[in-house]
Amino acid sequence: MTVSVQEVYFYPAPDADAILPGLIAEGFTGPIPRFGDRSWNLAGLAHGPGTSIETIHWDRFPVSFQSELRYLVWLLINTSLPTSFLIGKPSRWRTTVSPGQVYPMAMKWRAFCQWLEESGHASLRDCTPENLRAYALHLGSRGQPRVSVQKVLASITRLWALDSSNPLPIGICEPPWLSEGADDFLPAGSSTGENVTAPITPQTMGPLLIWALRVVDDFSDDILRAIDRREEILTQSELTPSTPAGGAALEEYLRGLITAGISPPSMAAGNRSGLAAKYISFVTGASIRQVHRQVIEGSWRDHLLSASGPAPVLTEVVGQIDGLPWTEFIDYSEVEALRRHLLTAAYVAVSYLTGMRPREVQGLEKGCCPDPRSGRHLIYSRVFKTALDDEGNHVPQGVLRDVPWVAIDPVVKAIRIVERLTPEGYLFGGVIPETMNKRIENFTMWASDLAKRFGRPHEVIPADKYGAVGVSRFRRTLAWHIARRPGGLVALAIQYGHMRTAMSVGYASRSRDGIHDLLDVETALSVADTLAALNDDLANGEGVSGSAARRAINAAQHAPEFSGSVVTARQARALLQNPSLAVYDNPSAMLMCVYKPDRALCNRVTNRESPRLDRCVSSCSNVARLDSHARLMRKEAESLNGQALNVPDPLGHRMRARADLLRAQADHHDRSRVILSDPLSSSSDQA
Repeated sequence: MTVSVQEVYFYPAPDADAILPGLIAEGFTGPIPRFGDRSWNLAGLAHGPGTSIETIHWDRFPVSFQSELRYLVWLLINTSLPTSFLIGKPSRWRTTVSPGQVYPMAMKWRAFCQWLEESGHASLRDCTPENLRAYALHLGSRGQPRVSVQKVLASITRLWALDSSNPLPIGICEPPWLSEGADDFLPAGSSTGENVTAPITPQTMGPLLIWALRVVDDFSDDILRAIDRREEILTQSELTPSTPAGGAALEEYLRGLITAGISPPSMAAGNRSGLAAKYISFVTGASIRQVHRQVIEGSWRDHLLSASGPAPVLTEVVGQIDGLPWTEFIDYSEVEALRRHLLTAAYVAVSYLTGMRPREVQGLEKGCCPDPRSGRHLIYSRVFKTALDDEGNHVPQGVLRDVPWVAIDPVVKAIRIVERLTPEGYLFGGVIPETMNKRIENFTMWASDLAKRFGRPHEVIPADKYGAVGVSRFRRTLAWHIARRPGGLVALAIQYGHMRTAMSVGYASRSRDGIHDLLDVETALSVADTLAALNDDLANGEGVSGSAARRAINAAQHAPEFSGSVVTARQARALLQNPSLAVYDNPSAMLMCVYKPDRALCNRVTNRESPRLDRCVSSCSNVARLDSHARLMRKEAESLNGQALNVPDPLGHRMRARADLLRAQADHHDRSRVILSDPLSSSSDQA
């Protein structure tokens, strides 16, 4: 626990702890840096799961500022600001910073002092308001985004607050943006946060999810058995003693391989390969020492030194692709890579199919998803972003989430697999986001190679046009797909409508940090895009038909009001709560829904705020169609007629009947369509 900065009446001695005992992470037994050390390793702080552990190297700081910054960083770690400092500050400000913010803030202070040194200053007390004003302009002139400059200015504000609040101040001046407002010191604004994080495109996310679920469902048993066998080989070979019988068995084993022209088993060692001594020990019953002696002085020394043969730990493979084993065998050298791929696949499944933030996934612990006596599985996790103690300070270890996450079957299976891979503690906590991002990249290449090997080009995972697939993008991607692709991608695991219901009711209805707001934003963005496209289509002469044609035209006229304006959850709710603007495109059903709850055939029982696009009924009075929908219907009818020629008669009859219905509906559209310049026909909706 920190002490108030106002209570620090001393300058720490060189041998004093750089991290006070009350802040040391529970169970940490490593060395604690001293105040006068050349570097401070921050591993002793109570970091949350998956946090990078950094070291502050003081010799990389400007010499003339080292003493001042060393003391101020010590205050940053060990003390808290007075609560009066929070008056007038944004709600996200705290009297202390989390352990994960200590190193980044120290680096911002270092950069500031380097700039001061280059400007001819040798102490923070020499810094004037004009210097701070010039530094803010300097940051903006370098092209840094507004949010980055904002963080730097906030760090300098905390630097001043720590100095001015303690009894031994250096004399840093008050930042001018506190009295003049920060806006004049910042570059032009742009939207930030997860609401503007680019979702992963369906072309990339689809194959990635397919392979993640395939590995979890079909390959996991093979990989887990291979892991167990490898552990057995390692343990048994270490315990095997040297015996004459073992030596004789080794001789016979090697003789058989060499005589048959087979290279002895090998294993990868970095970029090279070498003899798989432990594997050979396990197979033959000889000791590792006896195997090594064969390398040194045996008859087949040259063959052993150039070993390049396989070392299969699992030959009875159960998992299949298209009825064929997904691999001939699992080699000793492959096991660790396959273990990482299995863990990565489980991470993708859990992260994408729940909507958790990356740190929440990393904070999952063994036993987080117990088997229920009845009903759905629930995931009990920790929340980190909004985790605060009674004094309003951030809790780096997180706090238990008020509302558990609802878990669907693929997620439950993924968690069970990781629980086997990780006997105790955090399931994914040892893997920081940057490392998991790299593992996802490696998983993508490995899965794509398998897709090519099995002649499945449609399952090759292409590069995403918006950049690397990172863990921070899964949550936004899920919201995007729920809002815009009903019956599509997530249907690999669960129907979208059920997913939305589960999330709205169970995931986030009472919690600020759930996915509810993000779903609202993405749904509103989808509606705004639909209105804009509809407005353009009508202006370009596109015809519209259906019971809801008038309402569709009226809604389209409001499109310019919302162009680019939906960014926050509040703006999203304002759009979604306007009943005259509820227009949802549903290309899979080849229609558009102009939603009125009391007329919706998709929601006969409950009065939902949005339609169930996976349950569209073509006779619903909320339906409107454009010329583009009619073209899709005719194209689908043509495709069905072609397929009907190559299937059994009963199925062919149903396909042809469906094709006839689609053509009839398209013809009806042509007869009843109106365009924007025409008076609406009597067939249009009058309400």
